[in-house]
Formats: sequence, C-alpha cells, structure tokens
Amino acid sequence: MPYSLISNNNYGIISVLLIKKMRKNNFFVILISVILTSVLFSALIKNANAVIIDQVIAVVNKTPITLYEFAKLDRQAFEQYEQMQNEASQGIFTQEDMAVMSKTKAVLNVLIDKILIRQEEEKAAIYIAPKQLKAYVKSVALANNFTVNQFFKFLAKKGISKKAYLKQVKNHFMEVELLRKVFGNKMVITKSQLIDYYRKNIEEFRGEPQVDLKLIFLAVPKNANKKTKEEIYKKISAIREDAISGTKSFSELAREYSEDPSEKNGGRIGYVYKNKLSPNFSDIAFRLHVGQISPIIRTKFGYAILKSVGKKMGSFRTFKQIKPEIFSILEKYRTNKYLRKILKKARKNSYVKILIAV
Repeated sequence: MPYSLISNNNYGIISVLLIKKMRKNNFFVILISVILTSVLFSALIKNANAVIIDQVIAVVNKTPITLYEFAKLDRQAFEQYEQMQNEASQGIFTQEDMAVMSKTKAVLNVLIDKILIRQEEEKAAIYIAPKQLKAYVKSVALANNFTVNQFFKFLAKKGISKKAYLKQVKNHFMEVELLRKVFGNKMVITKSQLIDYYRKNIEEFRGEPQVDLKLIFLAVPKNANKKTKEEIYKKISAIREDAISGTKSFSELAREYSEDPSEKNGGRIGYVYKNKLSPNFSDIAFRLHVGQISPIIRTKFGYAILKSVGKKMGSFRTFKQIKPEIFSILEKYRTNKYLRKILKKARKNSYVKILIAV
C-alpha cells in the first residue's frame, strides 16, 4: 500500500493556453496563461486572464522546473521565497534569508528527484496497466469495508481527489517496478525477514496502556474573582490532604465534595486510554503509581485531583495481525534506500542546473 497520500491544496485550476518552448543555452522560456481560482499568484497578476511569464528556476536534462511547480509543491516555501525576493529588490536583507534559501533548495531538490525518477522509469520502459491500479484500489476499498465509489467519496471528504490518489498509487507502483527491475531479489521481502523484524521490535506492536482513575473536581465559577478562586483552591487542598493522610477514603471525599458526575461512584472514572484525556490530565495520570494521588490540576473549569487505582499494559498484537504493517514498514525502508542509490547515479549522469540563487 502506498505509504503516503497526496495532500490537498487550494492552489487553483490551471488552464494552459499557450506553451512555447525555446531552447537556448540549455534552458527553456515557458510562456503560459493561467486562470486562478485562489490566491496562489494573486501577488503576480491583477485579473484572472492575465498573461504571465512563469519563470524557469531549474533544468533537469531537457526538462524545465517552473516557479509554478515550486509553488504547487510547497506554497509556504514559495511565499517565503517571493517575500525574500521582493525585499532584496528593495535592498532589504534579513537573518531569515539563509533559512529561506535553504528551504527553497530543499524543495527544488524534491522536484529534481521526482523528474529524475520519472526519467529513469521512461528509460526502463516501466508500465503499469490500468487494470492493475483498479484491482489495487478495489482491494484497498474492500479492506476498509467500502465499495470503490464509497472509498473515493471518503477520500474526497479528506480533501484527496480521485485523480490525485490514483496518480500517487501509480507513481508508487512505477517506483517499485523500477527498483525490482534494477535491483531484482534485493527488493524481495521474505517471511523470515518479517518475523525477524517482529521479534526485534515487538514493543512497537504492544497495544495502548490504560489507567484506572478516580477523580475529585471542584468547579470555579466563570466570573469568579481572585478571592473566590483562592477559597476553592484552599478547599481542594484540604480535601487532598485528607485523602493522602487517610482521614477519609478518596471515594468518601469524592461523594462528599466532588462536583463531577463520577461522585456517585466514589469518583471512579474507570479505565481510560491516554488519548481520551486532555493533555494536562493524561500527562499526570499516566505518571502516577497505583494508589498515588496527583497534585492539584488546574483547568479552565476548576481544580481537580486524581487517584490511580489500577493499570493495564497493552497486550501484544500477534504476528498474523501485524504482518501487513511490518511489510509496509520494510517496503518503505527498502524503497527509500534503493531510490537514493538510483538518484545518486542519475544525478551523476544527468545535466541538473538550478537557475536561481540558493
């Protein structure tokens, strides 16, 4: 399964009306007209039908990389680069310029690597049949209890278009096929390798721990003044002291003083996962030993104290349960490892020129 999805963007709909390539001194000038439905180039044009020169910022062999492609990949980096350029034209230079240039170079290198990989795939005549993509999408949909149409509707709600998802899947398959063609058996993941990874990293596959808690909560009125807040704080401090000393049990104190619905059960909340608690509660609750009472916890609603009355460590998932996940982990690692090897060789044998100062 592809290990990443194409993220959504609001860069606008591009209508290329004219592309005129002029080869001169190893670079291209590309003239394009763009129609924008968002703000990507709002700083560059005044109306939706304006004609602009989309600057070529790098060349990979005979393939140009344009400023638009840069902006499409990383809008924030593009805006930072544009701001730096505008300030530089006014003679303004800041300490952030080096960081912006470094980020610009990093984004450019991602674009360069993508083009190099596509070019290597073309050389190797890699082809992914449409029926292969359809079969894969169907299997993913079924695994998630969707029909194919339901699956694409689900992705759309997440901001991922059908076209973008299929492109990502196809690119992933193309990369894997390229690697298999170049490296052969080195890309094969055996059952013994899966089992070995499981045994060495078994702690990664333990379920989430739980903690059994009791709670005493005192509310602070929304518009309480300083004196009222101090009085409530003194009250919960005294309750906490009684709980620690054993003058009364935590459950008795909860039934007598707590203003949380759990007071009916002696403050018992029950077993909870860490992600079910707010951060200020979870950080404290999961550090408590069984039987330990927490410090006073301040919240925007009042004051609280917790008592840990039990813990459950997550149980280990079986190899059978986790096998697909391990396969994805190893596949991702090998894909990245061997793609770097291909890219290193491709860069050495290619003409790569960045045309802006970075």
